[in-house]
Amino acid sequence: MQVPLVLVGDHIKTNSLNGEERTDDCAPRRDYAEIAQRLRGKLSGYDLSDAAWYHWTRQVEKRIKLDLVEAVFAASRCSKHNAVLSTSEKIAVPLAAALFITKQRIPHVVVAHKLSSGLKTRLFRVWQIYEAFSHVLCVCQAQADYATNLLGVPKSRVDFVYDKVDHRFFRPLDVGTEDYVLAVGREQRDYTTLLRAISGTGLKLVVVASSPWSTSQIQMDEIRDVTVLSHIPYCELRDLYARARLVVVPLFDVDYAAGVNTVLEAMAMARPLIVSHTRGIADYVVHDETGLYVSPGDAEELRDAVLSVWERPSELDRLGTNAREAVEERMNLDIYVQEVVRIVRDCLRASGA
Repeated sequence: MQVPLVLVGDHIKTNSLNGEERTDDCAPRRDYAEIAQRLRGKLSGYDLSDAAWYHWTRQVEKRIKLDLVEAVFAASRCSKHNAVLSTSEKIAVPLAAALFITKQRIPHVVVAHKLSSGLKTRLFRVWQIYEAFSHVLCVCQAQADYATNLLGVPKSRVDFVYDKVDHRFFRPLDVGTEDYVLAVGREQRDYTTLLRAISGTGLKLVVVASSPWSTSQIQMDEIRDVTVLSHIPYCELRDLYARARLVVVPLFDVDYAAGVNTVLEAMAMARPLIVSHTRGIADYVVHDETGLYVSPGDAEELRDAVLSVWERPSELDRLGTNAREAVEERMNLDIYVQEVVRIVRDCLRASGA
């Protein structure tokens, strides 16, 4: 019997796709592994890091934001499966082209993060590629609106679904807090504004800046009371969250959910959060209930927000507790997996597979 194919991209190691994914307390659960298990599907992924040619190909892929090599490999496998789930539009778009060329017609569900980039938008306009997608799941409402209003994807094929966090791994820990502000992530982070906001306050800042897919450049000179870390183990990251007095996510004003992983991880850890109020992140935080919003690029407003809660432990606890409750109720890995699996199964039934 054929089973769905779950695409996770070339950055996933092959040996983690054969039932050997770590399930201990050293790393969060992987959404693609959970989805494949629920669907009884097959994971697709390739470790091409040792291929001499792939270094150059990967540089091109990162620049154009499309996973071309993985799409070619995936297209060669699709005939053996009755549906395909792409966990990013970066692979979904070239895969749709490959399936069209090879005349393969199977249900194709896409989890979309950023449809509004220039190249993808041009591809949608010159070729109605959405016709190859059975359903599109967007992790912010702004992207769902973009898909329907500007790209012409029928509303019946588009849904907004909250992004995921493994709330079993990222959870409140019984450790003492320390006097530092924590900032995590690279993609679309406005660290210049954060540094200006912190400057002169005497507050210590810890920045964890690492991402396997981001091409964002971070300029972080050696500044007193600023510690910059990169590519640390998940357990170390979790400990940093747990001990931080405050988590700040400074963002440029973009229309996709940049920063959502950090936002959800901080909320799941019950940490008080200050985040730039962007169109892409507006679905995730309720101002003065589960966190505080500040205007993008406004260092003075950010400084005032940090100082307004820094010496108010009861207020910090209130925001963190509310944030954790929101994650448990509607923004966690289990709910996300359930929604994605439901959509794939609906598409399979509609296709008669």
